[in-house]
Amino acid sequence: MITQYEVPRYLEQQLPVFSCQLQLAALKMNIYQELQHFTDYTKQAILQHNYALVKRCFRLADKLYMRGDSVVKSAIENTFIFSFSSFMSRDNVEKLILKSLIPERLFTLYLKQIGKSGC
Repeated sequence: MITQYEVPRYLEQQLPVFSCQLQLAALKMNIYQELQHFTDYTKQAILQHNYALVKRCFRLADKLYMRGDSVVKSAIENTFIFSFSSFMSRDNVEKLILKSLIPERLFTLYLKQIGKSGC
């Protein structure tokens, strides 16, 4: 089980760019801020049409969700998955590409979220 305190190290191991950036210790101790940083990184990859990296980020988020404790799962749902609407392009082709890259578990959680919100 991955705890909130292990997520920063896990992200650094999987995405070396996270270890190269100077970050405050306080950021690394706040799971929501750390996942927001990861979400922003994923959004940037989407904007650059770097679909290999986008796929890697989505898979990494799925692994964190699958292996994470309840705090990690909640943070992923409330930060990363919550941001999916902002990921989606207005362009239908790009939207289909992104949807195809999102792991089924995360996409199902996203659909539940938008269903609850009435969107």
